[in-house]
Amino acid sequence: MNRPFVYINMATTVDGKITSARREYPRFTSPLDREHMDRLRARADGLLVGAGTLRADNPRLDVRTQAMRDYRLKLGKPAGLHAIVVSGSAQLPTDSRFFHDDHGARRILVTTESTDPAALAALESRCEVWQLGEEQVDLGSVLRRLRDEGLESVLCEGGGELNARLIHEDLVDEINLTLAPTLLCGRDAPTIADGVGLTMADQRRLELIECRQEQDELYLRYRVVRDR
Repeated sequence: MNRPFVYINMATTVDGKITSARREYPRFTSPLDREHMDRLRARADGLLVGAGTLRADNPRLDVRTQAMRDYRLKLGKPAGLHAIVVSGSAQLPTDSRFFHDDHGARRILVTTESTDPAALAALESRCEVWQLGEEQVDLGSVLRRLRDEGLESVLCEGGGELNARLIHEDLVDEINLTLAPTLLCGRDAPTIADGVGLTMADQRRLELIECRQEQDELYLRYRVVRDR
């Protein structure tokens, strides 16, 4: 395979929402889910997120706990987790943790060849900038370049638009899903995969390879089926 192994990790409500229609910071999972997320990060070589997630949540893009940092080192991985942000416009808040947290790892902004050079000039001193794709970021090229640079696994934490593009382009190998015991409702509330939908003929089939209950949460792991 000429790209890294790609796995998505997301948490949803029982009705399939990853946040409210107001795009509030999601607060519906337990500390157990955060531990689960940190373990998945510890296993990855790179962490991939979309610009919308960065703007909305300003997340930490690292392995958060010392226990999981130690676990990462036991796996033979470097201490730092590479963070990759996809943004077609490169319009990112300069006070974001992406630019300021000191993780000792690479920070890569991937944008398009048509992005305003002035916008890039303000960011090139803060992170690496890759321009891949003319009007839309070429995700396949992003992953191939990451593989060429030694990354064997990439964890994607959304949002729904980026997840959907990866699924459309058949670039996802595994989906980890935490199902939280709550409801949000709302036709405009985002899901794990938004954007343009697939047809029934093009649907992606999944195989459940792990199901675990922790208190009232379900932890599901699916493999994307390509050999049927």
